[in-house]
Amino acid sequence: MLFLKNKAKTLDVANYTVIIPSICVGNAAQLACDLLIASKKLKRIGSLSHPALIPVFGPSAYQHEPNERVSSCELYESTEDKLLVIQFRAPLISRHTKAFQNNLVELLKPARRVVILSGSFGFERRVIEDSPWAYRASDNFKEAHAAQLGNAALVKWKEHTGENIFGGGNALQLYKAFEEQQVPVMLLFRYLLEGDNSTDASLIVRELNELCEDFLQLRDGGDGSFKLTVPKSWNLLFGNDVTELLF
Repeated sequence: MLFLKNKAKTLDVANYTVIIPSICVGNAAQLACDLLIASKKLKRIGSLSHPALIPVFGPSAYQHEPNERVSSCELYESTEDKLLVIQFRAPLISRHTKAFQNNLVELLKPARRVVILSGSFGFERRVIEDSPWAYRASDNFKEAHAAQLGNAALVKWKEHTGENIFGGGNALQLYKAFEEQQVPVMLLFRYLLEGDNSTDASLIVRELNELCEDFLQLRDGGDGSFKLTVPKSWNLLFGNDVTELLF
């Protein structure tokens, strides 16, 4: 399942923050991870293989690693910031998803914390005045980050207590798998619509960074602001230009 570029047999994630996107509506979570990888110039350290992953292979998605190749599920790391980002390039095959999730939890069990990013259909937000954000956190995650999650001035998210996140892919199932193994985990998602979700992706990254800067370590300058880098793969986010031969 695990293929590391340094040929190691195990992945050391002790004291790491792990970011995992769910394959959700608008692919907003995957786009958020794209922004995070490109902005922090994370290094590709390996990939994951499993029957749940549809095989994909292609050229580099990021300008800071032009000679790399991409596959269905990749691992990007910053050893300095103790940050690991998992990126998916293909949907999961449903009949193998549970086995893949169990393997992923086992692989990441030593992590300091896991943050799952996702999205939900905008029309599922029943009260228009409600926050466009919702989250769910395990008890040990809440305990470790009580100062941030308990700050009403900082966190305006609604805590999710339901059994479904419509349009959220496997986010809730993955969250529960981590929670069962006592891994500190938080699920953060935004209500959104299909279309160009690049703005939603940047909002997801900024919202998470605003909660806890030490999660993502996104900083640029003395004022704490930061600039996101758009990956070159976004140039063809909606495919090639329409050929003039059609007109």
